[in-house]
Amino acid sequence: NQGLLVTAATIHTSLLGAEGLARVADASVENTHLLAQQLCVIAGVTPLFSGTHFHEVVLNLPRPAVEVLPLLAQHGILGGVDLGAFYPQYPNALLVCATELRIAEDIAQYAEALAAVL
Repeated sequence: NQGLLVTAATIHTSLLGAEGLARVADASVENTHLLAQQLCVIAGVTPLFSGTHFHEVVLNLPRPAVEVLPLLAQHGILGGVDLGAFYPQYPNALLVCATELRIAEDIAQYAEALAAVL
């Protein structure tokens, strides 16, 4: 399986080329900034860390992420990674990302669902 994944990733990257890869990276950064911006408007949602990031950001929620993720799944949203499972000192930490495949409507839908479940 790993060999197949490496082959697929190699083909995809080579077909994108340098300019295409740069466009993918730029879109991922922009989408993640938009996602973080929209989620941090929700009461109690704040970035856990300051500084730069690529296409992932860690948010601190007003309740444990382990409780929030199943509720987001009921809305058809794969909500991210509960960092409390790996770092017990961060039970409310949620790792989220938005790649180049997401559009503004996807991000808005996530924000609406998170606001509803919090």
